[in-house]
Amino acid sequence: MRQLAGIVLFGLGATALLRWYQHEVVNETEATVHLQSEHEHFHIHVDLPTGMEIQPGDTLQILTMPKINGQTKGEISYTSPARLYKASWLRRNLVKQSSLIEISELVDHP
Repeated sequence: MRQLAGIVLFGLGATALLRWYQHEVVNETEATVHLQSEHEHFHIHVDLPTGMEIQPGDTLQILTMPKINGQTKGEISYTSPARLYKASWLRRNLVKQSSLIEISELVDHP
């Protein structure tokens, strides 16, 4: 009986940690998107309103694409609705720690 209680408590704890890790807060806003397309590279920059900041573990979703006929040359800018999924404290810190480990491995690799 005691082992069963331990297993149940472990399962409840694991479930609570998983739900905490997966918790997200969603913010919707208008953002200015800058697409820079050249022969050798493609970049996207997004200007978010003041107070909205992307941090480790967050996800930004751009909801519309520009109306373009053919190829783009240089940079184009357009306004799009955007959705920012803010990661939980647990996910944010795990992403920070894992990225520091990956950078250390990359730097230490001969």
